Amino acid sequence: MSTHGNLALTGVVRRIRAREEDHVRLLHAVFQADDGAIFAHDLIAAGAIQRSLMLIKGFLTMLRSGNYLCAGALLRMQIDTLLRLQAAALFPSGAHTLRAFLEDQPLHRLKAPDGARLTEQELCKRVATRYEWVPRVYARTSGFIHFSGPSVLSAIPRAPKGRTLSISVGSRLGRRWKPAERLEAAEAFEAATKAVLEMVYSWGHTKAVFASQRRRTT
Repeated sequence: MSTHGNLALTGVVRRIRAREEDHVRLLHAVFQADDGAIFAHDLIAAGAIQRSLMLIKGFLTMLRSGNYLCAGALLRMQIDTLLRLQAAALFPSGAHTLRAFLEDQPLHRLKAPDGARLTEQELCKRVATRYEWVPRVYARTSGFIHFSGPSVLSAIPRAPKGRTLSISVGSRLGRRWKPAERLEAAEAFEAATKAVLEMVYSWGHTKAVFASQRRRTT
């Protein structure tokens, strides 16, 4: 990677790390809203924040080691967190999605208030109204979750030359992550993490507004 590329990647990694404190401060503020009253959304937010923190730790470790298969899967998991927060935001109480999470029910069994089933594609479409890049990153990283193209090609370190095909298997072998791919993945993970925090913030803001309105009417 060029000097400029290294500096860019270092900057993205630094910003991702800096987000860790943002997670803790944000969740504390959300829990303090409405005089500390706890709702289903708060439990979902807490789980999302904890998951995001663990994904940050894992992603940065995989990025540093060059394990692109695992890094790609962790990026896809962060997108999944964002989709789940979107599902929760569709219901005022959050109870429907919380029950689905606790009972390990597929979200496509739930229907949004407008009647649409909450499939992955539907949630991607809804999130895309705020984050237009989500469907594209979701599609590209799904291959890291399932055994598909990225897994097959991971054993081929370089493009075939003529009739010669090189295959390398081992934790330190196989296809290496290109510098541009590392930067692209890091930037996507940073954007996904920022989006998760913004979704949690939106709930905290909504909670505070409802509390203020309730006080004015009592």
